[in-house]
Amino acid sequence: MTPTRRTAGAWPLLLALAAVTTTGCTHFLPSHPIPPSLGARLEGDTIVVKFPVCPTDEIHRVEVYDWDDDEHDTPRIVWWATDPTTPSARAGLATLWTGEGFAHAAARPAASAIPPHIGVAYEDPTGDGRDGVFTVRTIEKAELKPGQYWTHDGPLTADEIDGQLKCAQ
Repeated sequence: MTPTRRTAGAWPLLLALAAVTTTGCTHFLPSHPIPPSLGARLEGDTIVVKFPVCPTDEIHRVEVYDWDDDEHDTPRIVWWATDPTTPSARAGLATLWTGEGFAHAAARPAASAIPPHIGVAYEDPTGDGRDGVFTVRTIEKAELKPGQYWTHDGPLTADEIDGQLKCAQ
């Protein structure tokens, strides 16, 4: 489950949604409301993120932002990279803090500048994309087998993360 920010105004919406779903009137609700999980693992002093992508998906930009930033209209960007240059980066792998596999990247943030909860997102050339939220401590403590990534659904491989999508053949 992807964490969401709580607001006082959410209760009326949640109650209305509960009333609609218990009455069976769900024809206007999305058929797949739970987005696919992103994966992350610790490699040395970096975090490697695996985005779920189809072979035809194009990644343009990866951003890491401060999930807990309530002081700004948009959360503070901690790190970014653009224009993948390697097959692995184009396939949804991003090694945070290094810029490896990308033409341009922000400088590595100081360890003290990395918040405890990070949002990680990618955008395609049209501005669409996927994102997820991770607790850095959880990634650091995850016990994973080689090739696995920690996800909110448990450990998954890169192929299993991509397999969550129904890609056109």
